[in-house]
Amino acid sequence: MAVAANIGLRKASGKYIGFVDGDDWCESYMFEELVKAAEEHQAEVIIGNYKNYDEKENEYYEPSDAKRWRHGLPLNTHISSLEERKEILKFNPVPWRKLYLREFLFNKEIFFPEGDYFYEDNPFHWFCVTQAKSFVLVNKCLCYHRMNRVGQTMGAADKRLLAMYEHHKTIMDWLLASDSYDTFREELILWIVNNTCWIYDAIRDEHKPDVVQCLSEALSMHDLNFAYSVTMSEKMGNRGRELAGYAFNLINFMPTDKNVRGFKVSLVGQAYDNYKEYGLKDTLRKIKGYVYHRSPAPIKRVLKMISGCLPKKDISNKEIMGKLETIKCQVEFQKYMLALNDEFEKTVLKELSQIRSEIEVLKAQGRQVEQKNDLDSVSC
Repeated sequence: MAVAANIGLRKASGKYIGFVDGDDWCESYMFEELVKAAEEHQAEVIIGNYKNYDEKENEYYEPSDAKRWRHGLPLNTHISSLEERKEILKFNPVPWRKLYLREFLFNKEIFFPEGDYFYEDNPFHWFCVTQAKSFVLVNKCLCYHRMNRVGQTMGAADKRLLAMYEHHKTIMDWLLASDSYDTFREELILWIVNNTCWIYDAIRDEHKPDVVQCLSEALSMHDLNFAYSVTMSEKMGNRGRELAGYAFNLINFMPTDKNVRGFKVSLVGQAYDNYKEYGLKDTLRKIKGYVYHRSPAPIKRVLKMISGCLPKKDISNKEIMGKLETIKCQVEFQKYMLALNDEFEKTVLKELSQIRSEIEVLKAQGRQVEQKNDLDSVSC
């Protein structure tokens, strides 16, 4: 995507630049609304709202930054303060919801980083937000982002997800070159750890140690005491603190400031906080993903069976109870099978231990026989 986008950027000749993803669609008046807001507020970056569309489930739902949009920054007005820019950094980085002043991009020499990886919109987002001085948020849903399309490459769970750590270095180099690192270093640390949370859950199990290794290397680029204080603070979620702890353990780091202490929040508390921010539907989806990615293969099979039993439309209480009873039977059966497997494993280990003991006894008896034969030979 980066190569094509950069070609478009260099060829563009208009006052403003916008993007549209090939999988998505937008309202016919989207760019009219964004340009109107740009002219009215003299903004360099103009951001519209959007919704996700799940093609598999045929459902629309709000993006993960919906609360920041509704209850955070002022809408339909000029934004320019440093604290407001730091809040915009936390928005989803996608470029297809935005309009950019072309002169601003060219004066700051802002382009997408090119390479064999995904998520190039992350450094582009950081380049723009840390350099622009004027923004406006247009409080209208202007485009729709398609998710779970058959053949969609962004669903890949292989090592290409580790490209995010290359983007961290790219962003850090940019901040250092533009004398902005000290201003945004805390936000950068929070950003890479928060991204690690979903990468760790999404990536295949055999690559999870690589995720922790990459996070450890990323955090080592910063002052470790400062990075530790940020990742163990209340600004970081429980999952982020856990993964950051693994990363610090990997390099045997302990903070020299004894006043720095981490703390943990229960999973239930984390789910409740998510419910307050994003609602029940989003919370249930995240809980399902959390349980699924941390479960052994037999439990994953049960979760898939449960998904197959869940109703697609409203049904009666009696039908719901029937579905739940089916799920209960499947779960109980799987628990029973797991218990049998555990018991079988214990039995095998016990038998192996007995066999090893018997072998040692036989070896000892063999040595005694050899010693006796040696003595008989000497006597003769």
